[in-house]
Amino acid sequence: MVPVNPVTPEGPVAPVFPVEPLGPIAPVLPVAPGGPVKPVGPVSPETPVAPVVPVLPVMPVTPVTPVDPVTPVSPVAPVSPVEPLGPVAPVLPVGPVVPMIPVAPVLPVEPVGPVLPVGPVFPVDPEGPVALYCPLFLCSP
Repeated sequence: MVPVNPVTPEGPVAPVFPVEPLGPIAPVLPVAPGGPVKPVGPVSPETPVAPVVPVLPVMPVTPVTPVDPVTPVSPVAPVSPVEPLGPVAPVLPVGPVVPMIPVAPVLPVEPVGPVLPVGPVFPVDPEGPVALYCPLFLCSP
């Protein structure tokens, strides 16, 4: 509310603060008969109504299994200090190198004596007795 100055006995009521005009008011458009809202047609008794779908029962909620309490972790044993291994043994010097024994020289191979000629070769008759003409270790029947 806008506060109004009170009436004083000295004179008329002080003027109220001026009201600013809101501007022109938009005209109201006339609505034609049967205008933007369309009437709903008559409902015929033959119009089929969709059957009501039964609501399925809700499955019971499975109770939550309680969790076992967490077993506290046992404290880790303190690590024992590492003892030093002691001084390192000095490296022993290697003894003198033994010279290798010289290998004897390879002797030359002496030639074998002359190859002796084989005795006379007799013609072998495929039909005849082979054993008479050819020794067993030279010929095979």
